Amino acid sequence: MAKDVISLAARRKQSKNSRRRWKATPRFFAMVLCLICLWVASGFVMRYFGIIMVQSEVTRVEREIAALERRNDAIREQIEYMQSDEYVEKVARDKLGLVKPGDIVYKPVRPARPDDPLDVQKRSGKGGVAAGGGY
Repeated sequence: MAKDVISLAARRKQSKNSRRRWKATPRFFAMVLCLICLWVASGFVMRYFGIIMVQSEVTRVEREIAALERRNDAIREQIEYMQSDEYVEKVARDKLGLVKPGDIVYKPVRPARPDDPLDVQKRSGKGGVAAGGGY
């Protein structure tokens, strides 16, 4: 039993040797500082790429706005032209076949085809124009 009893001083000495105290060395502080610097630098890089992405989006939207403004100007000009008397007259003549009083209407005659009938009747009325004719 005497062998089992160890003095308190021996026990303290034994525990000090077995448990090594952790010390903060300059190398540890350098590593912590490097990690903090990397963390801050990565934050700056991420923000920088975010800014670049936003700037490219702004540029794209500005180009789109400019294209839409040009298109709006062209549509306004077209509306202005379509409300003019010149356009109304042109549509009336081309699409509706209307004529002004005193205008002479010429109708193009297509050449005879082989399958056309040979006994074509002449038109009655003044100058070969059908009665009540014209547009």
